Amino acid sequence: MLKILKYFGTIKHFKLPDLGEKIKEATIVKWHVKEGDKISEFDPVADVSTDKMFTQIPSSFTGVIHKRYHKEQDQCQVGELFVDIDVDEASSVSNPTPQTTQQPSPITKPQIAQKPTPQRESSLQRISPSAKYLAQLHNIDINNVKGTGIYGTITKDDISNYQNQPKQQQTTQTSQSQTIKMSDFQKGMQKSMTESNTIPHLYLQEEIDVTSLSSFREELKKQQNITFMTLFIKSFSLALLQFPILNSTYDPSAPFQFITHQDHNISIAMDSPKGLVVPNIKSVQNLSILEVQQQLNKLKKLGDESKLGPNELNNGTICISNIGTIAGTYVGPLILPPQVCIVGIGRVVLQPRFIAGSYQPRKIIYTSFGCDHRILDGATIARFQNTWKQYLEQPEQMMVKLK
Repeated sequence: MLKILKYFGTIKHFKLPDLGEKIKEATIVKWHVKEGDKISEFDPVADVSTDKMFTQIPSSFTGVIHKRYHKEQDQCQVGELFVDIDVDEASSVSNPTPQTTQQPSPITKPQIAQKPTPQRESSLQRISPSAKYLAQLHNIDINNVKGTGIYGTITKDDISNYQNQPKQQQTTQTSQSQTIKMSDFQKGMQKSMTESNTIPHLYLQEEIDVTSLSSFREELKKQQNITFMTLFIKSFSLALLQFPILNSTYDPSAPFQFITHQDHNISIAMDSPKGLVVPNIKSVQNLSILEVQQQLNKLKKLGDESKLGPNELNNGTICISNIGTIAGTYVGPLILPPQVCIVGIGRVVLQPRFIAGSYQPRKIIYTSFGCDHRILDGATIARFQNTWKQYLEQPEQMMVKLK
């Protein structure tokens, strides 16, 4: 009886918290605790991924892990039971329970996993029992796994290494073709771009001479390594001060109105080991060039380490995609809803331009705006483009505007 009262009195149900951005579920990538482990408040419980982010779930309690409700790679709904935590460890130690005492079934009833569907096994393929169980558990065709054990036997490590291949994409071999399951980040891109494709886009393309900006950057680099992207971001924010309508969001469920934002939370499209991620730098209008560079470096590092969280990914207001760091000149960027504007920037190319009676080599970039034509018109975008272009072609004009 004492044991029953203890469980109902000290077990805290910890549910998967709200992750923002209308996220409804997450995939459990890695548990940091097992049943019986001690845990403190704010310690990591698990790594999870969604279609928009990869983040860590911290504990809200201090105690001992009593029960995990899911296995790794399971889907968990926001608000669904995640773990049970015994927050009264002392009473657990001081009130031992005989082994014959039954625990209440609603709380302690063990979960029996459904036996996975057996995988096809070649008559010539050797596999250890633990490796075979792991392959069945994760629905892996062992004929796609190369064994490294004696006589080519597939070991548990071989199965684990197969699971952890780059991009963590599981494939099903079918003759010479493959069916590829999309990662959570790829699913997120599919959802957002499908929604974006319903937006009536207005496009505007322009070329900008960044020869002077390049010289200006070389001077800055004598003190601090400042990238072109940092100068693009800061000058973009300065131009937004004159055209705040571009820094808006629109919800189609509330037609004939939109929201303008004072903070320039500029989203940056980045390539990462898990695919496209779009974190944002908060309040760029209040940051110096050096501070923008520091924030950009921080986001890049978090993206490379797959540690971008809600704070970095949520509440962006306008987007810049610098595809030119890889290749390309012009691009047709798609808006990231609920934002209403995105600009794509191509690579810097050396081009001849006729200036003061002669041809001169100039460094040129090509910009491509994609705008929500329900909110923005071509004249507004053209005027904004001219202002931003002036800051980039005459960086001294940008310096005058800096606080």
